[in-house]
Amino acid sequence: LRKPCIIKKGCRCPLMAAAFSAFQEGFIMKKFFAMFFALVFALSGCASAEPEIDPNLFTMEIISADSENVTFEIKNNSKGSIEFGADYYIEYKNGEEWVPMEEISEYFFIMIAYGLESGDSQRFTENLEPRYGALSSGTYRVVKDITLLNEDGISCGAQRVYGEFEII
Repeated sequence: LRKPCIIKKGCRCPLMAAAFSAFQEGFIMKKFFAMFFALVFALSGCASAEPEIDPNLFTMEIISADSENVTFEIKNNSKGSIEFGADYYIEYKNGEEWVPMEEISEYFFIMIAYGLESGDSQRFTENLEPRYGALSSGTYRVVKDITLLNEDGISCGAQRVYGEFEII
């Protein structure tokens, strides 16, 4: 009887030797792809992996808010384009700390990218009730991630914008 072979270099069992070889090749391929994508990102035209973005390049202004709906406007003050999705979330102020609101039901967003050119703005009205229930009195804010694009349309970093509102 033959003892079971453990996967290791120099294994005499042909099946295990082939498995070890495939593992090594897969590991090497994973390293290659990781290095390749890091190089592509480095050469994509962005100065660094996490550039500092001026917080005034894009803004969010609350137009109106009540316990069930919030209307806000995103404005692109940069010289380039920005992109963002339909997703957002709500935080509430607890003392000096902002805390994400707990969702009362599963909520899905359409996978869409909105784009704004320099100087443009767009308004959105969100119905908060299905996702969070009716908001009680307090201080809240809408949170969205926005991506700044360079002249070639390549992402040069993302930043969160906040729109604060109060429910009385």
